[in-house]
Amino acid sequence: MIDALRDQLTLMNENFVEKKSGFKVKVIPYFCSVFIKKDIKKEGILTFYTNQLLKVFLVVLFLLFGLAIYDSKLGMQHGPIQLALSALIFINFVISQIAIESLKSRILFCQMNKENVDLKE
Repeated sequence: MIDALRDQLTLMNENFVEKKSGFKVKVIPYFCSVFIKKDIKKEGILTFYTNQLLKVFLVVLFLLFGLAIYDSKLGMQHGPIQLALSALIFINFVISQIAIESLKSRILFCQMNKENVDLKE
């Protein structure tokens, strides 16, 4: 299974680094990366890991802190920068999630395409 995944990633021209028990795929360089590991308990299943919990925590933290120090009497020009940072991190989170789901669908499509070619032969 690892050899097939390596072949698929090479065929799709994805930037990846092979580690001990899986792959680190740079979906969007310097922006989003995914760790793909083979599940030991369930044979034949790939598990996708990302560090998105930290991004969610940062968004919530910046929103809470920004709303706590926001003064509505001064208007939007005097709003805290924490609200803008939370919006930027949230946009980063959404774009990286879209990239991860597209990688999953491309890997699945490559597997299905390979099975169809094998059936024709």
